[in-house]
Amino acid sequence: MERGYPAHTVDEYLAAIPDAQRAALAPIRRVILEAIPGAGEHIGYGIPIFDYRRRGLVGLSVAQEHCSLHLMSPPLARELKGLLAEGELEGATLHFTPDEPLSATTVRLIVQRRIAEIDAPLMAHG
Repeated sequence: MERGYPAHTVDEYLAAIPDAQRAALAPIRRVILEAIPGAGEHIGYGIPIFDYRRRGLVGLSVAQEHCSLHLMSPPLARELKGLLAEGELEGATLHFTPDEPLSATTVRLIVQRRIAEIDAPLMAHG
């Protein structure tokens, strides 16, 4: 059911999803926006995408049985494999259930690592 909620804004997407999933995603959205300097957000590929330096940093989505935090970075997903205490990492997507949403600590860790990944080439070139 991923990408099954047509929306033009993140607010529209959250309004369209089931209550339990919205209750799980709304606090994660707040943590993401607080953790990204100059954060932007838009709908891309039918899901909420959060931007940093005009690049997609992470995304959120829901499916019938779970919610997902999209890391949008296979290298980071490989780095975090076995290190995360929450959710189930499949490819570059961390799946979790509304009953067991991700903690702010886990979300901040992922966002901080993605920011560092995007900033690394910029720092290398001064």
